[in-house]
Amino acid sequence: MKHISSLQNPAVKETLQLLEKSRLRKSQGLFVAEGLNELKMCLKAGYRFQKLFFCEHDIAAEALLEWFSPHNTEADLYAVSAEVMNKLAYRSGVKNAVAVVESKNASWQQPIKSETPFYLIAESVEKPGNLGALLRSADASGTTAVILCDPAVDIYNPNVIRSSVGCVFSVPVMVMSPQETLVFLQKNNVAVYTTFMEKSVSIWDCDLTRPSAVVVGTESTGLSNFWKSAGTNVNIPMFGNVDSLNVSAAAALMMFEMARQRHQLGGASE
Repeated sequence: MKHISSLQNPAVKETLQLLEKSRLRKSQGLFVAEGLNELKMCLKAGYRFQKLFFCEHDIAAEALLEWFSPHNTEADLYAVSAEVMNKLAYRSGVKNAVAVVESKNASWQQPIKSETPFYLIAESVEKPGNLGALLRSADASGTTAVILCDPAVDIYNPNVIRSSVGCVFSVPVMVMSPQETLVFLQKNNVAVYTTFMEKSVSIWDCDLTRPSAVVVGTESTGLSNFWKSAGTNVNIPMFGNVDSLNVSAAAALMMFEMARQRHQLGGASE
């Protein structure tokens, strides 16, 4: 274990750069995550830590290592001063840790185990907070996977990890072009539901117990024209004065409609 008290320490400076620069995260295949629960989820999902920072004023080294047991990590362990921890971590003065983690290729590599998968497809997500909220709802609803089409935000952005409360690690996330995504869905006989308002039907009247995918777009422009005629247009019934919801709320309602339908059949959503 190494002790660090200076913000000028090379390990600290490199970690701060990873926090701030998406291009550096991608080129080095590394990202930064914090939070004991989030880091435990990260290890459980098979990620590997390179560095692990903690403040001995907030948590003892023995307690930290016990927290991550049985997910043993061979990361370099750094005990840092409160000043350094305050710089590295969003949350300070609490039991916390910050890790430099090796990222994974988000291309489609793993087989889907479910015979009736349900996918959330998000096109051109722009805001880290929105992506984090989508992933949190996907985890809670039992959505099979999230497919990002041409995202404008890095999935390992610290704000995505934070707002998803670590669900970026528990939910399979794939990055593909819209063209690749549609070919995949058609090849696997997945019913596609798009969120254009023209000639749309209520999501309540759709059979989401079969292999299905819901496609959502940006709040500013919605879905691109590529998705027109790709599937059935759906809407969420509205009973108040507004006629729309933000993308994370709308997606959450549709994912939980899937979960409700499948629960009624007597099985948990997959």
